[in-house]
Amino acid sequence: MLLPQLSWANKLQLEIVDKRGDRLANAAVIVDDRYLANSVDKTPQVVTIDQVDRQFVPFLTTLRVGSEAVFPNSDNIRHHVYSFSEPKPFELKLYSDKERPSVFFNKPGVVTLGCNIHDQMIAHLLVTDGQTATASNDQGQLLLELSDSVPPQFSITVWHPLQGENLSVAKQVEIDLSQQQTVKVALDVMPEKADDEPKSRLEQRFNRTGNL
Repeated sequence: MLLPQLSWANKLQLEIVDKRGDRLANAAVIVDDRYLANSVDKTPQVVTIDQVDRQFVPFLTTLRVGSEAVFPNSDNIRHHVYSFSEPKPFELKLYSDKERPSVFFNKPGVVTLGCNIHDQMIAHLLVTDGQTATASNDQGQLLLELSDSVPPQFSITVWHPLQGENLSVAKQVEIDLSQQQTVKVALDVMPEKADDEPKSRLEQRFNRTGNL
């Protein structure tokens, strides 16, 4: 399906795909705040990262420095959320659906989440400062609203967690608004891990005792 052609100025449509041409959801497009319209929110946010069917939802969350992430648990089992990532190492020990712990993020970078009980649970936060990150939708698409003073040529950064868990592997893309307002970006991503990997000792222990 072809992307719709944009008939208005200062908007940029992007489609993110892998090397095979398959569309990539949860790709982050990072743009300097100076190039974005005033209508784009550039303030800290409160975001929600839920736990549903032993998965983090969403898989990728974009937020700004100073933002707060709330971690409800919609499962009827307990989870133990943690991160070892340098921008924000933290731990939320075993908790149930009656609690809504939160964490503030005050340094830019990628924060990878895990669950000490369920090894298959992985998600990522991308924290930015002076830039805005936007995640592609299920069709690998997103629309950027640009400022009236954006230069005709500028660069953006495109990153997907399956490229690697830091921004050093992100792709720099040069944009020329005088030539196009629809851009397709291909990323070289790693295949996702299978969900049927052996359970960790901790997960096996909790399965045996019935405390999940």
